[in-house]
Amino acid sequence: MTSWLDSLRWPVALVIVVWLLTRAGISIARAGIRVEIFTRRPIQIKTGEEAIEAKVTKVKLL
Repeated sequence: MTSWLDSLRWPVALVIVVWLLTRAGISIARAGIRVEIFTRRPIQIKTGEEAIEAKVTKVKLL
């Protein structure tokens, strides 16, 4: 009986760790990802034939 329980210890531990990592990933995804980029270089945005150049010092992606 003891050897049978010992053989299940690592698979059960692996399942628990994967479950905890999944829950952490879901919590982070629900909280949202916020990124801030600081730059002093111009950012070029091209939507058509001509590019628009904008000088941005801070960009937030929410």
